[in-house]
Amino acid sequence: MKIGIMLVFLAFFSFAFADVADTVQATVGKEFVITMEANATTGYSWELADPIDESQISLVSSEYVPANTDLVGAGGKSVWTFKALRVSKAKISFKYVRPWEKDVPPAKVSAFIVDIRNKK
Repeated sequence: MKIGIMLVFLAFFSFAFADVADTVQATVGKEFVITMEANATTGYSWELADPIDESQISLVSSEYVPANTDLVGAGGKSVWTFKALRVSKAKISFKYVRPWEKDVPPAKVSAFIVDIRNKK
């Protein structure tokens, strides 16, 4: 019985943390934005999970934008701006963590494949 419960648990978390990437289209020399749901009131924030390939893309800025509401504890958005540098496919991986919690798996992960093309 315990083994069956453990297998169900592992299957659920394998699915929950699967590295499924969304595709983002970008143009060489132009900025592009990735926006993810976030809630700073929980202590969690999005961070880069892996270093980006700075020969392909550069990080311009990242900011948390709270929701336009008076509701206490309302979520907002994490807005990341990058610049595409050369024709390629780049991967950007994020993790949703509480920065002070060490050795704790991320609450969420998100990955994006950036398809960088020449100007049209």
